[in-house]
Amino acid sequence: MKRCYRGVHYNDTPSTLEVSEGEIGGTYRGQKWQLHYLRHIPEPLPTHDLKWRGVGYQTDKASVVKSTPVKSPMAMVGTRSWFLNNLRQKVFPQTSITHLENICQSLEHRLDVARAKGDQDLVRQLEKESEQIACPLR
Repeated sequence: MKRCYRGVHYNDTPSTLEVSEGEIGGTYRGQKWQLHYLRHIPEPLPTHDLKWRGVGYQTDKASVVKSTPVKSPMAMVGTRSWFLNNLRQKVFPQTSITHLENICQSLEHRLDVARAKGDQDLVRQLEKESEQIACPLR
């Protein structure tokens, strides 16, 4: 059969699979349909022995990967959690200091804006807030 797709002409040979009609069928949108079965089983694909990241496998079948036992899983978890806790203890004080500095800078900016607008009530509230936080204002 001659066919054409996007200006490219080619000859198409339809597949010649022998099928038999099954018992399952019905009507869908007014059209009859029947389930078809192959009369013969196609030849299986060739197998290939491959390796990915050092693990060998074959292409013809799915295989269950053997798990390798871990010598001491609890020791590894304990080491990791100790490392993370130790890291947090070192980083936390610096983070809290930086956070307090950012709050004080924001408070100073808000105080400058309130003074520029001449809002004395807001200036008093912000000064009280800076006393509670213990921010050194200029």
